[in-house]
Amino acid sequence: MREKGQFAEARHEFHRALALAEQGPTVDPLQLVPLLNDIGVIGKYRGDFDEAESAYRRALRIVNEREDGQVELRASLLHNIAGLAHARGDAVAAESVAREGIALRERSAATNPLDLAADRAALAAILVDLHQTDEAHELLADVIAVFERRYGPEHYEVAVALHNLGSLEHRAGDFQSAAANLDRSAEIKRLALRPDHPDLAITLHNLACAQTELGLVSQAITSLREAITLLTDVVATDHPTLKSCHKRLMFLADSPLEPAARSRHGHSSNSMEDN
Repeated sequence: MREKGQFAEARHEFHRALALAEQGPTVDPLQLVPLLNDIGVIGKYRGDFDEAESAYRRALRIVNEREDGQVELRASLLHNIAGLAHARGDAVAAESVAREGIALRERSAATNPLDLAADRAALAAILVDLHQTDEAHELLADVIAVFERRYGPEHYEVAVALHNLGSLEHRAGDFQSAAANLDRSAEIKRLALRPDHPDLAITLHNLACAQTELGLVSQAITSLREAITLLTDVVATDHPTLKSCHKRLMFLADSPLEPAARSRHGHSSNSMEDN
């Protein structure tokens, strides 16, 4: 259900599973961690940020109490907690947690290079919001090379990294490159996921931002309308991406300004994506 983008249904089933697991008389708390992590992932997607935070933090407490370390599991939870902080708009907290997770993986001999690459891609997204664009660009270039070598050019992880690179380029004022990378990201997501998957919406939102800056207003409107369709009745009504899509669409549809003026006077914040 989660892979299909059926977030409400998936959330219900994960909570049912957690309740059943907690009833077991001899359950190892570590067995609850995957379910708590899934609840956190769904909460972030839906915009239920408090629920996601609670689930992630409970999972991390369980892992931290283990004497066997559980380095990789702890690093994965820190990755997700950093992503949640970023989604909530707290880039400073997100950076601290993301770097802690990366340091853990770098010290572990058992680290999967692909997991480390995903951590670095997420850190790059955070760094853009902190205006640390040089380090972010370097990280993303390395990550894309790793993913394309391992997965091929049409993999979902490549799409995520391209999304973040396009968003970075948008903020740097390179709107042509931004639109090209975001458009490629959207096309890969259509193939890797499915055309109606809500995860596509954030890329369409950012593509619309770049299209607006290029004066491609009709294309931007099309991208925003598709994103709104993907998110409506799937995420909370006050979800940041959905709210921004509505706001931008109203501005583009109603403004009498010329295209270039629309882009200058419109809202220029640009959302990054976490792995």
